[in-house]
Amino acid sequence: MDKPVIAIIANGQPIYRERMLQKLKDVHAIIAVDGGANTCRLLDITPDYIIGDMDSISPESRNAFNHSFFVEAADQNYTDMQKAIEYAISLDPGKIKIFSAFGRRSDHSFSNLLIFANKSIPVPFEVFDEYGVLSLLLPGKHTISGTPGQTVSLFSLGPVENLHLNGFKYRVEGKHYNPLFIGTSNEFEQENALVEFTSGQLFLYKVE
Repeated sequence: MDKPVIAIIANGQPIYRERMLQKLKDVHAIIAVDGGANTCRLLDITPDYIIGDMDSISPESRNAFNHSFFVEAADQNYTDMQKAIEYAISLDPGKIKIFSAFGRRSDHSFSNLLIFANKSIPVPFEVFDEYGVLSLLLPGKHTISGTPGQTVSLFSLGPVENLHLNGFKYRVEGKHYNPLFIGTSNEFEQENALVEFTSGQLFLYKVE
C-alpha cells in the first residue's frame, strides 16, 4: 500500500481555489497551520487537523471546523510550521505538499525557507504558490521534467560543488559556487533536463 500524501496549509498568501483543489486531489489528510485554518475557510476546504499555538485562527474558523482535530502546541521554541511538519511526519507520509508558506509577512516567509533548507523533512516535499512549485534537491543526479520554454529557477543558500545543468537554455558544466548559486529564470530546452552536483543543496522552482 502506498504511503499517504499529507498537505500542510499555512497562513501565507492564499492561492487560487481551483489550483489548490487540483493539487489536493491525491492528498489523504490536510493539516492547517494555525491561521491557515482561516485560509481553508476562505477556500471552503475542511482541514483534518489544525495545529499551532492558536494565536492566529479566528473564532469563525474555530466554529466552522469544530469537527477537525485541534493540536494545540504552545512551545515558542518552534514555529507553527515546524510543529505542522513534525506532525505530518508522524503520519508516515510518502510526500508532503505545502501551500501558502510564503507571502504576507517576510519574516515568516524567510523562516519557512530556512526550515525547508535544513534537511529536517525526511520525505519528498513540494511547496506551492500561485505561480509554481518549489522543491529541494540534494547531491546526486536529478532528471527534471518540463516543457520547452517553461521557466525554471535554481538557487542555493550555501556553496554548491561540481554543478552541471544540461537541457536548459543556460547550461553549467562542472562549476563550483561559493558562497551560493543564483540561477533565476532559466528555461527548459527539452522535456527532460539534468541537474547534477556533488555537494550542497539546491532549491528548484518551476513555473506552472
